Amino acid sequence: MRISTSQMNNIMLTSMQSSTTGVNKTFIQLNSGERMLKPSDDPLGAVQLMMLDREQADISQFKKNISNLKTQLGQTESHLDASNTAVLRAQELVTGILNASNSTMEGREAIATELDGILGQLTDIANSKNPNGDYIFAGTKTDTQPIVKDPATGKYVYQGNSDQREVQVAESMSIPANQTADVMFSNGSDNIFNTLDSVINDLRNPAVDGSNLTSSVTQAQADIKSTLSSINGALTDVGGQQNSLTMISGSHDDNKLINDKLIGDVKDLDYSQAILELNTQMAALQATQMTYSKVQNLSLFKLM
Repeated sequence: MRISTSQMNNIMLTSMQSSTTGVNKTFIQLNSGERMLKPSDDPLGAVQLMMLDREQADISQFKKNISNLKTQLGQTESHLDASNTAVLRAQELVTGILNASNSTMEGREAIATELDGILGQLTDIANSKNPNGDYIFAGTKTDTQPIVKDPATGKYVYQGNSDQREVQVAESMSIPANQTADVMFSNGSDNIFNTLDSVINDLRNPAVDGSNLTSSVTQAQADIKSTLSSINGALTDVGGQQNSLTMISGSHDDNKLINDKLIGDVKDLDYSQAILELNTQMAALQATQMTYSKVQNLSLFKLM
């Protein structure tokens, strides 16, 4: 089979073009530090990278959710601590009502005044807002003030709901972002606000004395004890949620490191191998160029 000069030229030019393309590609790889310049270089690797990038994006979002949730839970914990301290003081005051030194109206008024301040403090806590202006303890009714005093009945009522706002912190795990005032300040069928309001009114009413005052104090003590149990239960929940977030965040960090390594294995260039390949490609290109030059100089006239 004879090969014409034109065919020979085409073969040699194609070979040089292929070698030049390989050299250029390797130079680009060396400059970028990446082995895979386009998906077609490694289709399976490209799919793996896409999946790993998606997982890394999910991890970043989960980490952001965890960070925001930690801030919210920290704020909730602070309010619960303050509530616990206030209710403990109310417990001390109510327990001291029946002491002989507090039997006078002046002594009762002093206790009533301090309990009134505690009632206001607890109401303020229950109606706390976050920086966005949402009520923290109103469940999912974040635009509704949770604790109000009904002018018709004179009773403190809860206007929120008992729903908790769930925040996704992992692929198949969500953690509540809030506690609700109806749970935090409950004492069975009523709440601490009405309990304190009732004992304050009894202290300021001279007609309530003797066994009636004792009955009022006994009921208040039971309600306060129940409220403390509710607050401590909420504190336990928040503490457990914070511990869970710490562990989940650590797991995300570990997974991110593993994914970073897998991405590097697929994407990053092996410099020593690339330099070896470049040298091989350069040698092949130079050999092709020399061969082509010699073929170009071949002529029947030069042989005569």
